[in-house]
Amino acid sequence: MKKSDILKLLEKRFEYLPKSEVERTVEKILHFFTLKLSQGKRIEIRDFGTFTTKLRNARKGRNPSTGEEIDIKKKVFVHYNPGKNLKKKLNER
Repeated sequence: MKKSDILKLLEKRFEYLPKSEVERTVEKILHFFTLKLSQGKRIEIRDFGTFTTKLRNARKGRNPSTGEEIDIKKKVFVHYNPGKNLKKKLNER
């Protein structure tokens, strides 16, 4: 699902709100998530899951097309851990 799909669903669900307000709200939420994660904070949404950042250390790798050894720099990535209720819903199928 893309952001535009989410916006369309929310616009239908909240017909009484102007489209611009729905879009602005989604943008604010995404901006808040980005800001907090970039500060190293943890975001927990009960029954949905937790977003945290983790550090992947520098390491040696290989260029798949040439086989040449390359240095891969350390980097921070976002880790998502689903909540209990989400896991339960996913496994009901």
